[in-house]
Amino acid sequence: MSSDAATDLISQARRARVAVVGGGIAGLVAALQCAKVGISVTLFESSDRLGGIVASADLDDRMTDVAADGFRVAPGALAELIDELGLRGAVVPARDADTWVAGPHGVAPLPAASILGIPANPFDARARRIIGSRGAWRAYVDRLRPPLTIGAERNLGALVRTRMGSRVLERMVAPLTHGIHGVPPEQVDVDRAARGLNSALTRTGSLSGAVAQQLPDADADSRPSRATIAGGMSVFVAALAERLADLEADVRTGVDVDGIASAGDGWSLAWTAGDESGELEVDAVIVATSERPARRLLAPHLGGLDGAPLSPDDVDVVTLVLDAPSLDDRPRGHAVYAVPGEAAALAVVHATATWPHAAGDPHVVRVTLPASEDGDDDAIAAATAAARELLALEAPAVRAAHRARWPRSLPSSALSPARDELRRAARVHERLGVVGAWVDGTGLARVAADAKTEAERIRSGLLWHAGGEGAST
Repeated sequence: MSSDAATDLISQARRARVAVVGGGIAGLVAALQCAKVGISVTLFESSDRLGGIVASADLDDRMTDVAADGFRVAPGALAELIDELGLRGAVVPARDADTWVAGPHGVAPLPAASILGIPANPFDARARRIIGSRGAWRAYVDRLRPPLTIGAERNLGALVRTRMGSRVLERMVAPLTHGIHGVPPEQVDVDRAARGLNSALTRTGSLSGAVAQQLPDADADSRPSRATIAGGMSVFVAALAERLADLEADVRTGVDVDGIASAGDGWSLAWTAGDESGELEVDAVIVATSERPARRLLAPHLGGLDGAPLSPDDVDVVTLVLDAPSLDDRPRGHAVYAVPGEAAALAVVHATATWPHAAGDPHVVRVTLPASEDGDDDAIAAATAAARELLALEAPAVRAAHRARWPRSLPSSALSPARDELRRAARVHERLGVVGAWVDGTGLARVAADAKTEAERIRSGLLWHAGGEGAST
């Protein structure tokens, strides 16, 4: 690139203006990708804080994660961002811990040799404890099928039920898909959720054999699959906000964007903040909210948004700080997921079983419940009872509690033609971007990667294809 071209590009960046609506991780990452090349960025967040589902609260005199508390360890946009923010030395790996399921069998750990709850050996003692001898023999029938089998079933529910029976599906697989993502196994795409499993099924001729072949080699690199940031994930949000401040991005919290409208080649945003209101003209908009407000803003400009919501129902998450010495040895692993309809809670996560924890310190437990209109006291009481039941606690002393309602989104592995079509439709306008878990899938790594890609698409359009001036101020 010639020096004149570089100068023109810098000038174009400085003239360009982008608005980001939503201050969760997707919005913060998108804003950063634009601000770091010199584009003027205004970010609107309706609540009084940034981070979205990455949230913390002061419980028992310590900042405690009350929603997303970690991320998947993998190369990509999130790992690069952590390095960029200078947080690599603050990454704390997760400790190994079992996953348990609760149902008609009681509460029991899943076999270590399993994928998505599917056992490599249905006669494993842990598997038999959950599905019984009858279920184990039914699952073993899969091994007796003709060896020439083509793995082509993408529906996880149909695959497991057909090959290994209803007990494996309902007692081992469904608790995980419902408890973690809020969807039944029938909505999970095998090829996305467990890449290579169908190919292994073709090679081995059985689903349990395919699982065994896909399990990590015991001699392979045993790096942790999850990690967090020392001091909690709010440290990550604070670092993002500080970086945006350094880049002179205009970050506004407590501001609602009421609508966006075409304005020449760009957009006009109408906003309100308490008794104040105003409009802002920009060259491009990136919508980074959860599904409901995103649909409201996008419906006048994109087709296909008049159907049913894509996202699962909201949930209430109650975070409990407990005096419970019996949990020091992590007796029920890092989480218990319930067979749908078999317990009041969808999941009980023993957070201090996953992250560093000193003996004698209080324990942090998060309980996920179906969203209800009950008051906080009732919700906390229900969560405490669920934790007592699923973690086998006698009478834990509750030192502090926090209740919040969170939206859920489909996992990236979901079978959802409607979402696939909506995502394609949303990614064609050169100056309108859409990011967030609801449109591309859950998980901080996934959200960060998608937000980076979409922001790069928008800024590329402004810098290389605009050929004109930025919006007037």
